[in-house]
Amino acid sequence: MSLSIQVNLDAGKPGNTGPAIIRPDSLFPLARQLGYVLSLLVIRLPVSANQVTFVSMGVGLTGCWLFTYGEVILNVYGALLLVLSYALDYCDGVVARLKDQCSPGGAAFDDFVDWLVDTAIFAGLGYGAWIADGNIWWLWLGLIAAAGSTVDYGVDLVRANPFIQARKAAEKAAEQAASGMPDADALAATTDGPEAEETLGQKLFYIFHTLSRAEFCFIILILSAFDVVWVLLPFGAIGAQAFWLGDLFRKRN
Repeated sequence: MSLSIQVNLDAGKPGNTGPAIIRPDSLFPLARQLGYVLSLLVIRLPVSANQVTFVSMGVGLTGCWLFTYGEVILNVYGALLLVLSYALDYCDGVVARLKDQCSPGGAAFDDFVDWLVDTAIFAGLGYGAWIADGNIWWLWLGLIAAAGSTVDYGVDLVRANPFIQARKAAEKAAEQAASGMPDADALAATTDGPEAEETLGQKLFYIFHTLSRAEFCFIILILSAFDVVWVLLPFGAIGAQAFWLGDLFRKRN
């Protein structure tokens, strides 16, 4: 996830007595707070970051499987497993940094698991609502939301492609060289220009895109407890498309 738990890599070295894992300074997202507490335990276990990611995947998919039964109590159990899966998703990054296991392959595996669980959530909820209500449109809504999540994953893969990023960096450097404007001046001009007007938009994007995704497991838990988890399906079918459109057109340096 994009909201990671910070760690102090210099902890334990001479002159540095700070904590190895830094407690998040904001209450939200709650899943990150839970991930922080869980990280204090997981970091002491003989496990690798990829193993934590694998367990997170297994726990998350088990929760999604419980959704397929369309029963209230199983939906609640499934949502609780999703909360644990999300917390473990924060832990794997902490383990990777503190045990010096950061790698492109590990990051790619983590992104893959995020996509797999997110997609399975909507597919499981859609199937469960179909079984409980008998209306196949619930299944279609779940599949549409799952498809949107898949497109979002594909967009992220393309935008994170190292060759594309290198080409964009080269094009940006060429533009700055052609304009004769130093990087600092270019940054100042951009800050005083259009991007300054996007500050509110960036905050809204954070709330409705990043924060809502980070807290999605708790949203499912609350709706499951009140037996109205089905409302996620029409919103998810629309919202999943908004997510990948937002990622597609979001400006990156």
